[in-house]
Amino acid sequence: MPPKKKKEVDWADDEHFTKERSMLYVEHTYECPIFQTKADECGTFFQQKIPERKFQLVKNRYGRQVPREGAFEIGFSQNARTSVHLIWSGLDKGPPRRDKFPNYETLVPEVQKVLKKFYPDKAVGIDDDEDEDEEKDEEEM
Repeated sequence: MPPKKKKEVDWADDEHFTKERSMLYVEHTYECPIFQTKADECGTFFQQKIPERKFQLVKNRYGRQVPREGAFEIGFSQNARTSVHLIWSGLDKGPPRRDKFPNYETLVPEVQKVLKKFYPDKAVGIDDDEDEDEEKDEEEM
């Protein structure tokens, strides 16, 4: 018996929508299983790194999108009703294959920048000390 297909959820509809749920959109090729593994790791990483937010991982638009050959791209949106910001593209990277995948730690500032744009009063995952250090660095330049 074939595996059951996951039911697609419309996270933007009133029944499922919440401002506290950020969306991670990953386009990945099916060439090799590592691409799916890395997509899952991305969702897990951000959930652990910024625990005060909920993250919903959407891979290949729930299977409706045919991924491009060699693709591994990560898009992020504040919630299901806001625009998607591309934060990583491994499309033009590699070989070797490991170059197609980001160090997720380097993506955290991009995610925080998008979150801060929508909620400047409560920046997520940023300590006040870090903000002050960044402001001092900018003033010195």
